[in-house]
Amino acid sequence: MKGTKHLHNVPIFSKQIGVIAFLFLIVFSSGCISNDEGSNNFTVVNKTGNNSYSVDGVSFRCPDNWVVATDNVNGNITIMASQIDEFNDSTSNSFGPVKAGYSAFSIDNPQFEVHITSNNGISDQEAIDQVKNQISALGNKISSEKWVVNGENAFKDVVIYNDTAELMRFEYIYFVKNGKTYLITFSAKDKDFNKEKTNFEMILNSFKVQ
Repeated sequence: MKGTKHLHNVPIFSKQIGVIAFLFLIVFSSGCISNDEGSNNFTVVNKTGNNSYSVDGVSFRCPDNWVVATDNVNGNITIMASQIDEFNDSTSNSFGPVKAGYSAFSIDNPQFEVHITSNNGISDQEAIDQVKNQISALGNKISSEKWVVNGENAFKDVVIYNDTAELMRFEYIYFVKNGKTYLITFSAKDKDFNKEKTNFEMILNSFKVQ
């Protein structure tokens, strides 16, 4: 797939729990979405009112001109949201599964993602350490601090990635609750990231585990 960006090119969440390895790749190619098992089955999620979404055990609000989609591979959940490039009505699920050509999910657009994975019996600290180590391995981490997400103690790491085209900024916020790890990612071009702060804060400040 021309232009596809793989794990060694783009900061993506990869997590190993005990002897069970979970490697989830989100591959961006001008709107193409897939994972390592070849799934293109991201399904658009309907609003529940006031730009609110409730899906896969979490709820949050998104800007009016964003689209939200979700996928579940072997119990590992990914929810994605991004500005809409090609469609104006984000209240409809008539788009069906998000397929190649759905340009809202181009890596060039500001994005929100949350990955939800089961910890399979390991301790909360072990789960946090695994995520922290994976992010540290990406390099170019410019900050790391404790955070709070709707009362949940969390961690926040910021990574600058030097894409071949231009700098990208990734903010990773992660925490553990009820035996699951929640990894929230906000990403945008570094030069545009501050302009998207209001949108990102809207999502994060409303994010709840149900």
